[in-house]
Amino acid sequence: MNSSAKLPPELSPPSDPASDFARLEAYIGEGARDGEERQQALAALARLRAEQDELRHKLARAEGFFAGFAEHSPSPLWVKDAQGRYVMGNQALLNYFGVEQPGIEGKHDTDFWPPDVQHTLAGHDRRVLRDKQVVKTLETTDDGQRHWLVHRFPLDVGGEVFLGGSAIEMTNEVEKERALVRHDSFYVLLSRLTAVVSRARTLEALCLETCRVTASQPGVRIADICRCEDVGSRLRMFTSVERDGAERNWEIGDDAQEADWFSPELASIALRTGKMQFSNTLNQGCQRRGIASCMAIPLFANNKPWGVLSLYTPQDELFDAFYQERAGEIGTELGFGIERLVNTAELYRLARTNPLTGLPSRVHFEEQIAALAAAEARGTVLLININRFDEISSAYGNGAAIGLMRAIAQRLNMEVASRMVLSHIGIGRFALFLGADEGVSPLAYVRDTIVPLLQGSYHVDDHRIWCTINAGAAALPEDGTSADALLVKAWDALASARAKEERFGFYDRHADQALARELSLESELRDAIVRREFVNYYQPKIDMKTGKLAGAEALVRWNHPVRGIVSPAEFVPVLERSGLVIAAGRQVMEQAMRDWREWHEAGLKPPQIAVNVAPAQFRCDSLIGDIERVLRMADPALRPLSIEITESSLVADHARVVEILTRLRSLGVPIAIDDFGTGYSSLAYLVTLPVDVLKIDRSFVMKMAHDAGYMGLISTIVSLAHNLDLKVVAEGIETEEEAKLLKLLRCEQGQGYLYSRPIPAADFAALLSR
Repeated sequence: MNSSAKLPPELSPPSDPASDFARLEAYIGEGARDGEERQQALAALARLRAEQDELRHKLARAEGFFAGFAEHSPSPLWVKDAQGRYVMGNQALLNYFGVEQPGIEGKHDTDFWPPDVQHTLAGHDRRVLRDKQVVKTLETTDDGQRHWLVHRFPLDVGGEVFLGGSAIEMTNEVEKERALVRHDSFYVLLSRLTAVVSRARTLEALCLETCRVTASQPGVRIADICRCEDVGSRLRMFTSVERDGAERNWEIGDDAQEADWFSPELASIALRTGKMQFSNTLNQGCQRRGIASCMAIPLFANNKPWGVLSLYTPQDELFDAFYQERAGEIGTELGFGIERLVNTAELYRLARTNPLTGLPSRVHFEEQIAALAAAEARGTVLLININRFDEISSAYGNGAAIGLMRAIAQRLNMEVASRMVLSHIGIGRFALFLGADEGVSPLAYVRDTIVPLLQGSYHVDDHRIWCTINAGAAALPEDGTSADALLVKAWDALASARAKEERFGFYDRHADQALARELSLESELRDAIVRREFVNYYQPKIDMKTGKLAGAEALVRWNHPVRGIVSPAEFVPVLERSGLVIAAGRQVMEQAMRDWREWHEAGLKPPQIAVNVAPAQFRCDSLIGDIERVLRMADPALRPLSIEITESSLVADHARVVEILTRLRSLGVPIAIDDFGTGYSSLAYLVTLPVDVLKIDRSFVMKMAHDAGYMGLISTIVSLAHNLDLKVVAEGIETEEEAKLLKLLRCEQGQGYLYSRPIPAADFAALLSR
């Protein structure tokens, strides 16, 4: 054979190493046809032996890896045959069963588990062998202390079926999951309690609903609230709810011991120390009910002890560190609700009493007139004004002026019958209702009774003060059915009488004076637009969470050449009725962007400025162009402008409204619905509008602190807005109480006199520089 000879085809490439060895050895043994062929055969044999050695090495390594993995794995591993006999188990499994090698081989689960457990395990094994699929289960020891994630899987070894398994201990993970569930359950409780606090109108309703919520918590069997009438007085049961549904409002006169589970000593310690108390040593009533532990949470209102919330459980360890760390939040939340209701009752009284004179206030007068109107009563509202009261205050001092006002209030209170609904409605002003059944005309009553009674000399703080009065009158129901309407018209009558140097005036509803005044005002407003007499004031918007400046609203003022700054309440309605609001609104928007650019260039980092857009502006075809133009005056990329529109702007053609709002948003101009809740657009209509913010009207904010109905209404508006991915801004915030409630209700921003009145641009720039 020449040098190019090759191995026979049947020997190349090699297949099974053993058969190839045999064939090569036979080939070599028979004798190669030449030396070259023999050398090639020997080389092939050498290669096969090397491959065989490498395979043996890899197999040994693999067996070593598997043996090391199995023996050193902290998780039990095992293999069973098709009859359920253990073929092998690693050291972790042997340690768990408490046996030694080879003590597990050939044994069944019946050798290690009780019958009920063995039956369950056998079912899992049959399922694996039947379905040829992995079965995963979470299994727990009988004492419930350890948890395992068990995998069972089929094995096919040379056609023989086996069943493999592994168990990974999940005790820590299970405990973490249970803790997470417990946390979630607790914060669901707090969320429900927050809702209870916000909507409850009475202490009884608040406490009973709180007991319902807490008694529904896992492990809690009874929840009760006891209260003390005075500091140091005995605690008496107030409300209670049991897990089986039994609940009760306890009467004040009932003996708290009728609640056989109640632990007054523990509750007293909690209230006296101001700290939560726990006890597993309870009275016989608790023992009969199977209650093993009690937790007492002290409740405070206005920093004074008010009562105790007690929870009872049949579990010894329920009130653990988790409850100790967080149950105080329950007491804080409930205490806030109690404080709000206690203060609401006091606020109700204070709101209906003028603090300077002790006479009923304007709120009381409004309610009484509303009741009289509803009863179809007839009569006259008399408005009595102390003349030159501001001058008296400047001349003699504020204390003397207040003393004069109190003296006048005392005289009125002694003379005026209670049925006349006397009220002190403002500085130097009093109002009363003269019923038609009094048998005297308003003019005669003022002339013969009020003027002689009040007009004359007063001795106050060593001062002799001469006092004169004027009075105006408006008729119920002819001139109005609300106190506001009647008082406005009575003031018009009074002002008209004073202009004529008369003591008394009756509102003349047939006169056209109002129309004449409006026409005159409209003429002045036209000149004001030409002379650009309108100026911008800016009212800050505050982030309710951080207390930082979050924006501002541009509010128009009229800098009248004679009268000075004129309130928008006087001229904006005329602007709107006359159509002049379009030109005036354009000037306001331009000035806002000029001011913003000036602040920005000065490095003051101005916030976004909100500008009101009247319905007439919104309907005007030039609105988009106007906004594009003023944005170019600033820096559109920094989103310097937002607009606020009222609900009445949205009740026109829906398609056109959506188109306008969409185009505005494309310019980077957010849109707020102003005075939300006072208009008449439907919720279905609102859902379809591309808006960004809802502004809660100040009338709601003013009443929510003493009217739970308004609190619920604001809560509903905030929830509605958040469900629609809208932000909420509250207007007219004047007290810390209002701010606290709005923050609790998750209102994002607020504005009002609590933070700042509307201020001129220069003052706002100074505010930004701080």
